[in-house]
Amino acid sequence: MRNDVSVPRRSEHGFGLIEMLIVVAIVAIMAAVALPNIGGYIRNYKVQGAAKDVSSELQAARSKAIMTNTNAGVYFAVVDLNSYRWLMADNAAGERLGPLRDLPDGVQFVAAAGSTRLRFSRLGAMCNPNVAPCPDLATGIDVCTAEEVSATRCPSVAGGGTQFIAQDAGAGGGMTFTILEATTGLQRTVRLSPGGRILPQP
Repeated sequence: MRNDVSVPRRSEHGFGLIEMLIVVAIVAIMAAVALPNIGGYIRNYKVQGAAKDVSSELQAARSKAIMTNTNAGVYFAVVDLNSYRWLMADNAAGERLGPLRDLPDGVQFVAAAGSTRLRFSRLGAMCNPNVAPCPDLATGIDVCTAEEVSATRCPSVAGGGTQFIAQDAGAGGGMTFTILEATTGLQRTVRLSPGGRILPQP
């Protein structure tokens, strides 16, 4: 005896055109609201990342001054609005110039009055060559090679480029680097205490 059980079939339908249009409209509205915030976050991330990179290179210069126990210390120079590096005044050849680093596109240093080089002593303390008793021992040292010079990068070999290092009057002789995201005007600073402690703005 056959026992036929009829199972009701469910009708299978896809999404209708109106349902798809509603979903697309919702996604478009969400994207329109989120994209400006995402763009702002990316630009903020760029300037924060640039400040961290500058802090890392400052720390590398300080560490090199301590490890090499060099008499003239190790300089940190901003060679144009977008590039920076460390240099060792004691070395006549060999490892004299550190790698030339660039800030991300659209990010630059803020030029400031009273510009100078920054030097870390063999003990890792900060030395401002503009202020006695810290003579600028690296006068005349080129901070770029001839191959690195262009209209916008390392603009002057003979003059050692242009340094933009601002004095931070409120830090008891410390220094401040200000980094700017040109499109939005977002700024971040990297401060140095006289003892050589590096303090990037969060």
